[in-house]
Amino acid sequence: MGLVNPSQRDRSEPNQTERATTDFTIGICATGASSGISELLDVIDREEFPSCFALSRIVVVASACAEATLGSLRQRREADHRIVLIEEGERRGKAEAVNLVVDESVGEYLVFVNADAMPERGAFARLLCAIDADKSAGVISGNPTITSKGGAASGLLQLMWETHNQCSADLERTRLANHGTDELMVVRSGALVCLPPGLVNDGAYIAGVAKQRGYAVRSLASARVTVETPSRPIDVVRQRRRILYGHIQIWRLVGEAPRTAESLILLSPDKGFRVVAKAISRNPRLLGALPLASVTELISLAGAIWDTLGSGRKHAVWERFGD
Repeated sequence: MGLVNPSQRDRSEPNQTERATTDFTIGICATGASSGISELLDVIDREEFPSCFALSRIVVVASACAEATLGSLRQRREADHRIVLIEEGERRGKAEAVNLVVDESVGEYLVFVNADAMPERGAFARLLCAIDADKSAGVISGNPTITSKGGAASGLLQLMWETHNQCSADLERTRLANHGTDELMVVRSGALVCLPPGLVNDGAYIAGVAKQRGYAVRSLASARVTVETPSRPIDVVRQRRRILYGHIQIWRLVGEAPRTAESLILLSPDKGFRVVAKAISRNPRLLGALPLASVTELISLAGAIWDTLGSGRKHAVWERFGD
């Protein structure tokens, strides 16, 4: 066999040194004080992305933010030409803000991160590498964790998030996931959609539509992100009521319920309770939080069903537990 001239080598599979740089955008939706957004932008600045990725734009939608927050963001924009700052005088809902982010995004991938979330070092890069390596994937979510604040809601929230992550891990193995975690997730440009007005759960909707279009929806346990959580049980109920209402809304819009621990318990109890059992087996102390979690979820679900019978714009602009 003769030698192959380098100029005649098949260029359909470039090696790492030959591949073109892939542009991507990071999108952030902020509201209220958003006290952690400066630290989040610092994390983004310090992130070491692989040389094959280029962060071309950081889109920040600031809806009804405090003047101190806006002043800080304006200074950031002046210092970093990649930042696109969109200021809204009033909150119009997360869906409206996400649509603005999508409109301003450039590149092959859009990474969503909440203003009150804090990805650990390397989480952004790991998500990008994962979706770039899996051409079938349209959405890949990070792995949320919480920091204990103590109080009655602490064990309850830890059990809920441990169960959420166990469900994500199980669905990752079976490739049956259709739910996105908007605290931190990366979306392929071809899977991006315009969100309908009044939508509550943006990540779940984007993932649900992506699944319908034939994309794989995945999660990545190594892309950890710390999320802000309520400290009072009543605020947990309000938050869960809104989220469950949003899941029912997506069920109606997409035709399939987001596959989460709570939906599995309702639609496939054996699988749902198996997820809860696995989460508790990994941390037996969480067993004590199970009664409160069960009551909280039942109350939240009853409220969500009641809300479904009312206005279609319910929870579109939701009450922040930190305000």
